[in-house]
Order: sequence, then C-alpha cells, then structure tokens
Amino acid sequence: MNIEFFKANLHFSSCRHERRCRRSPAPRKAVFGEHRNPMPRHAVTASRGSGDDRPRHGRKALPSAPEENLPVQAIDVGYEFLHLARTDLMNLRQMEVFRAIMLTGSVTGAAELLHLSQSAVSKMLSHTQQRSGLKLFELVKGRLVPTSAAKQLYEEVERLWRNVEKVHTLSKELADPTRGNLYVAASLSLGTTVVPLSVADTIKEHSELQVKVILPLPNQLIDVVADKIVDIGISTFAANHPSIDVHARFTCPLVCIMAPNHPLATLRRIRPRDLVGHRLISVPFQELYGLSEEKVYGEALEDLNKGLEVRSSLIASLFSRATGEVAVVDALAISDTLVPPLEIRPLVTDESIDINVIHNRYKPLSPQALLFQELLVFRLQQYCGGMQGQMA
Repeated sequence: MNIEFFKANLHFSSCRHERRCRRSPAPRKAVFGEHRNPMPRHAVTASRGSGDDRPRHGRKALPSAPEENLPVQAIDVGYEFLHLARTDLMNLRQMEVFRAIMLTGSVTGAAELLHLSQSAVSKMLSHTQQRSGLKLFELVKGRLVPTSAAKQLYEEVERLWRNVEKVHTLSKELADPTRGNLYVAASLSLGTTVVPLSVADTIKEHSELQVKVILPLPNQLIDVVADKIVDIGISTFAANHPSIDVHARFTCPLVCIMAPNHPLATLRRIRPRDLVGHRLISVPFQELYGLSEEKVYGEALEDLNKGLEVRSSLIASLFSRATGEVAVVDALAISDTLVPPLEIRPLVTDESIDINVIHNRYKPLSPQALLFQELLVFRLQQYCGGMQGQMA
C-alpha cells in the first residue's frame, strides 16, 4: 500500500515539475535521491520554510505520506538547502584567517594583520573548526598551538594563496597595462652583481616597470619558477623539472679571495693543497651549487682548516674583507663596490659552477620579461667571458 501511494505521489510531482518547467524560463530543479533513512520533513520543505505545507501557486497540496518503510524518498532541494550543505567547505575568507593565525601564532596578531577585531577572528576560527570538523589549534599555556592537521592544511593553503595573490596581481596589471610587472628570482651571488645591472638596463627602456627580485635558496628557486611565481629565474643549481626551460647556460669558475697581505696573495694560481695550514672561510657547495667538496678540494679536504662557514659567497667575501682570511667563492660573487680591496686568484680544480637562465615553459613572457632576459644574457656573457680570460 505504501509503495503504491509513493509511486502515485512521485508521478504527480514529476508532472507538476514538468508543467512548471514549460512555463518558467529559470525552473527550479527537482532532485530525487535514494536515502536509507528518510530525511526529516523540515529538511524536505526547506525551500518553503520549515513545517509550511501550504499549497503553492494555488494548487492542491499533496496528502502527507507515511514515512516509515519507504525505500526511496523524493526531495525537492531548494537553493537555501544547497547553501546550507556548502557551508561545510572552507572558503577563501576562512583560509585567510587560518593562514594569518598560522603566520602570526595568535588571534591578536591575525587580527592586526587582517585589520579585523579579535572577536571577529575568534568567531571565524570557531566557525571554521565547527563546520570543517577539524581541530586546528589547541590552547597550551595561553597560546594557540597548531595541530598536525593544521600543519598539513597550511601547506596546501599557502600554495593556494600564492595563486590567489597571482590573480590579484594580474587583475592590477590588466587594469593598468602601460606599467607592467617583472618578477625575478636569483641566487644570492647573482642577485647582488649581474642582476641589479640587468634590471637597471631594463628600467631605462620601461621607466614605469614594477620590479620584484627575490633571492631564495637554489632548491626553492626552482620551485618558484615551476609554480609560475616569477617570470625569470637565474639559478646556480641544475634545473631538472619538466615545466622549466633553460634559455641560456654559462660556466663560472671558483676563485680564492684574500687580503693583499695574505701569504697566498703571492701566488698566481692557488691549488687546494696550498690552502692547507691557513684558516679557510667556506660555503656549503652542495647546497648552493650542487657541487661535492670532495671533488672541489680533492685529497686536500681532510687537511683543511675550515674555521668559518657562512651561507653564501657574498657573506664569505664580506668576512674575508673583515678578517683578511682566504675564502673560496664563485667568481660572480665578487663586486668591486661591495668588497674592495681583495686579491682574487683562480682555484685550480676541475669543478665549476653552472649558471642557468630559466623560465616556466607554460607561462608566456611579457615584452618586459623578454627584454630583461636578453639584457641579462648579454651581461652574463660579458662577466663569464671576461672571467675566463682573467683566470686563464
């Protein structure tokens, strides 16, 4: 009996929906789904208001059907019901609040960063946790401590946020196409020598150009190019990524720098064995250039006195100037304006540094980026060619 009643009810609902579709240019969709446990009547009638069984459009209201033992239930899903279902998802505003808390470590810091009240941030965080079903933070001794779930979520949110910022930047560029933007990522050595000169050459041609230069670690540099965050990358690390094209490649030698009165300054060329007995300022070759210290120094490595290790060739140059000690750096890190006066001698080794001018093959370069790339390659040809002649 119940099944027969339901079939008649279902047929009537379908016919009524069909007539309504023929009259209305924007009909409401009727969705029929299978539910083992029938939904409460207030959810079924959510589009008209809970418990409202009044007839619509002057039609006769359907009689109430018994809810027990029905294998299928017809549900008229209104827009309000769909909206309620979607609130379980984390929207961009909630992500922004969550990201701000992760960056600052507190609700107060997030509120200052977003220019919101603390109560608004607290309510948004509570709402996010309630709707997502995730415990994102724990209160430990008055401080918010992110859970393991929050740390995993933050990695994805941060990756997404970079794309959101790119959309925001692109919209500004499209609104004012005469200005343009140029985003460059370079290793620290190149970012203090050849890159500033190339940027200056580009600005002479485009005075309204907005330029942003970042100096990440080599492995991070590959990532920002692969993620289309920058237009051009200049790396001292191998760019083995399927989405990256190498536009030009150069070779840069390793050199020794020291004070003019250093004993090694009397030598024209310095071999790794000559460094034994002298306090050495070193840099992490593997991390910066993908080079092995064993291959750079050979058998002399075990006998070297690496008394000071710094994170970049530029910093090593500054320490060499301050202490007068010898440092082994890449030749492009040497700048007469930053580290005068230092003696420069070639290091006799089979190892050298590869410099790669790279870009993402799936990101078209703007005219400004193409010009910068051309001027950069010209500068690198001058630098590297001149150094090879000096070191010969």
